[in-house]
Amino acid sequence: MSFSIEDWIDELVSKIKDEFGDRVAFIGLQGSYQRKEASDSSDIDIVMILDELAMSDLKKYRAIISQMPYKEKACGFISGRNEILCWEKSDLFQFYHDTQPIYGSLDDLLSLIDKADIKRAIKIGACNLYHACCHNFIYDNSSEMLAALYKSAFFILQAKYFDETNQYLSSKAEMMTHVEGIDKEILKICMDRNRLTVMDEADLGPYYEKMFSWSSDLIQVY
Repeated sequence: MSFSIEDWIDELVSKIKDEFGDRVAFIGLQGSYQRKEASDSSDIDIVMILDELAMSDLKKYRAIISQMPYKEKACGFISGRNEILCWEKSDLFQFYHDTQPIYGSLDDLLSLIDKADIKRAIKIGACNLYHACCHNFIYDNSSEMLAALYKSAFFILQAKYFDETNQYLSSKAEMMTHVEGIDKEILKICMDRNRLTVMDEADLGPYYEKMFSWSSDLIQVY
């Protein structure tokens, strides 16, 4: 059975509408499928926002997912409308721009996000990256974790580029043609991060150092 993301989404949306009806405020797609970067192992990141969300709704949505083909690929975000309107605004920047609408719109979030929120998103991301880099180097030295940190660096790069240019670049390939210097070095490693997972621990040092220095600089600048 071949997998079609379009057919899978159509089936899920139909099931969601059958179950929740006009309570559905929004359905969207995030992640690698939204960015056209998905591989066979990629998750399907679905966003669903209801007029309001109760535990009974979570149970119903879990039942819907359990009935889907390739249910093991499903993940994502679910919320009530009031919760997302009151969400941490530095998170809303990425949430809005990385979500492809399938049903409904997120445009009412735009008025909630200002320049300071974008800068805050960069700083929070850099702080988390810095801490995780130090922690992993000292306590775990996990190549898989280091690769995951480089994966998360892409989202900081997106916010940083937007802060500098007011342009949102959704894909890594597009970003590669626009960034320079250390940002481009970080992005290159991000795009080829799987090779980190098969490297000897002794060879990971330069990659830790690059991540450490980059995140440190961002914390101090922002």
